[in-house]
Amino acid sequence: MAKQKLTRISITVPEETLSLLDQLVEQQGFDSRSKALVDMINYRLIAEQATANAVMVGTMTLLYDRNFANIRAQLAELQHQHLEQVISSLTVQLDQDKILEVMLLQGMSNELQCISQQFVAVKGVIKGHLELMDAVMPPLQQNEQEQNEQEQNAQEQNALK
Repeated sequence: MAKQKLTRISITVPEETLSLLDQLVEQQGFDSRSKALVDMINYRLIAEQATANAVMVGTMTLLYDRNFANIRAQLAELQHQHLEQVISSLTVQLDQDKILEVMLLQGMSNELQCISQQFVAVKGVIKGHLELMDAVMPPLQQNEQEQNEQEQNAQEQNALK
């Protein structure tokens, strides 16, 4: 991947803000103030994209209690209902009762937020969090091949008519 071109800017901030920024840089382990500021700017830009209902990729993290009746079946059914958006999931048994599930999602940000609320609302879910990113996964080759085959079949059907 090509190295990004960097541009220098100058900003003026109150001394107290700079002091707080320096504390954040140290606490969070940033290499520099610049890295911390870029991280904050990117966070804000991602939030703007989510508000604009852009296509985004995200992770949905759930912590739930396996003892609730049919909770695994309910979560699996929700994933099935949203096959186009739920790309993958990983489930880990944390202890006797708690399960951590992480799902990889892609779609319109409003859709993903709505889907995440459905997962969190399932009885037995202790915590849930959706983290959106300003990225899009490349189409899966398998999906592209299936789509091409479907288009070819449709063209053949039309030619027969």
